[in-house]
Amino acid sequence: MQPVVDRTAARKDPRRTIEWLVLAIVGLVGSMQDAAAAADAAALQRARELLAAGQAAEAKRAFEQVMVADPGSVEAHLGLARAYYALGEYARAVIEFEAVLRYDNLPPDLLEQAATYDKAAADYEAGRALRPFYYAETGIGNYRENSSTATDIFGGAGNHDTFWPLRVGGGLNADLTERHSLNATLDYRFRWYDDPDRRNDSDWRWNVNLGRPIDDDNLRFGMRGRVSYRGDGQHRNDWGVFAAYGLGFGPNDRVTFGGEVRERRYPRGPLRERTRDIAELTASWTHSLANGRTALTFGANLGQEWATQDRPDGDASFWGVNGEVDHNFSDELDAFFWWSYINEAFDDERPDFTTDPELLAVRNDDLWNFGGGVVWRFAPGWSLRPTFEYNWEESNIPALAYSSTELWLTVRKSF
Repeated sequence: MQPVVDRTAARKDPRRTIEWLVLAIVGLVGSMQDAAAAADAAALQRARELLAAGQAAEAKRAFEQVMVADPGSVEAHLGLARAYYALGEYARAVIEFEAVLRYDNLPPDLLEQAATYDKAAADYEAGRALRPFYYAETGIGNYRENSSTATDIFGGAGNHDTFWPLRVGGGLNADLTERHSLNATLDYRFRWYDDPDRRNDSDWRWNVNLGRPIDDDNLRFGMRGRVSYRGDGQHRNDWGVFAAYGLGFGPNDRVTFGGEVRERRYPRGPLRERTRDIAELTASWTHSLANGRTALTFGANLGQEWATQDRPDGDASFWGVNGEVDHNFSDELDAFFWWSYINEAFDDERPDFTTDPELLAVRNDDLWNFGGGVVWRFAPGWSLRPTFEYNWEESNIPALAYSSTELWLTVRKSF
């Protein structure tokens, strides 16, 4: 509504004339802003209607236009990601979803990642305040300790152990403000080995973080950790605080920088001396190609460990590189492969492998890990997952060398 001003009085008093002009301009600007907001709301609603009608390509273009006017719009980011998902462009969908929300402990394949994020986005569009997801996974596997320098010294190479894996967990996404969201995950992993002399593995992993989009970028910070059973009644507790900033470069690229400070604590027993504090910096680049069907990721990390309980090796510095590739052959079939390399250099001479002072060595380790698998989504929410992993640790102290190969086949159900 335009302001009501006595124009006759304004003509007699120049100050009243200026006041009238200011009020008129304010009213005009307000009207223009209201009209622009109404147009943006109408455009967003139109994009949603196109997506609901199954016109994903048209919806994608409509959401892109909304984001030109409001690059930080949560609704537009999630809507565009859902359009990518409906088109089968899973790599682009995950990149766009993670401009708004991010879960840890998801499986490595794009099929499951995109489906999990799409469910949360659909619940958001439906107006649900809490948006949970759940999963369960089980099957059978085989563990083999490969021949290494250490097995030549101590024996035991070639052991084959059948194991039963179990994994259950879930996550939650909720709004805290118009632009801030809370993301939380809890993941439990268990392995029971048929060899009574081998310990069973039990591992809880958790993450709580707060995130928000900043135009095409994303800021995330929070806490995460894990509790692992180490045998003979001993546990390892990890917890830390972290922050990450993701830079969006269009539909096909995202670069993320992160930092974390954490503690790895062994509360009691002979492993207590391994307790340490850790600071780590990370960087990664994810690129979508093959029209959104393939995701390629390269990463690097750099960090420092401080021994707090007189660890024999003392403090240590480490650095590493890693990579992942994932390709969707169809909406039901996906294949992935990942690798990592870490070098860990310790500060102190290791005294417990020789009594000869001339042979004392400062430990330096090289750790290689490879893994991959196939995902077959044979029914809604159900997938079959043959997977392998190869671990190789080389050390200048021969007794610490280690290598293993693991194969497993699991069935996963997502809720």
